[in-house]
Amino acid sequence: MESSASAPLSPHIAPEPSAWQPRALWVTARLFCGSASFFFISFLFAYFYLRSIDANNAWKVGAVNPSQGLGIAIVALLVLSAVVLRLGATRPTDTLGAGIAALIMAVLAIVLQFIEYTTLGFGAVSGAYASVFIGWTATYTVFAIGCVYWIETQIASLWRARREGITRPIREGVPASEVDLLRAGIEAASFFWAFYVGIGVAAYVILYLV
Repeated sequence: MESSASAPLSPHIAPEPSAWQPRALWVTARLFCGSASFFFISFLFAYFYLRSIDANNAWKVGAVNPSQGLGIAIVALLVLSAVVLRLGATRPTDTLGAGIAALIMAVLAIVLQFIEYTTLGFGAVSGAYASVFIGWTATYTVFAIGCVYWIETQIASLWRARREGITRPIREGVPASEVDLLRAGIEAASFFWAFYVGIGVAAYVILYLV
């Protein structure tokens, strides 16, 4: 008995439209923003819930006051990094330089966050506020390292393209000039980084000022 299934007559598989990959990057960045929002909203809920109930008067145990100076420096570097990268993504001639500057500022912000941990006079067991502060900032910093890696890969791709010539044709299914894909990659990274830094600004306001 012959099977009704059969292999395609032609081994050639039609390539997907070149516009799909840039569009996929655009959509992915927006989906990441939604994921990050749902993740960090848990810390927001924990902050206000634990503060409202203040069980056993343990909202803050002892002197629990993070450095305002370091907090301002960290958030300022993050904001500058996001603004520079986003502007660079909209100006193709300045993208590489803007990306490098944004990357340096992001790394400095992460370094300052680790420095702040060495200056804290409290730990995660110093009350509900301290546990939220440590958990929120530590998780944020770890994810920020991932963002820095993402930005670095885009910068490396731009640098390679400039060195080898961005009009070099590449494999089937990718924009022939590679320009559209490179721009889509840096746009996606800059969009998510700007959104992620916005979460960091919210964290600063809540943890340091509220």
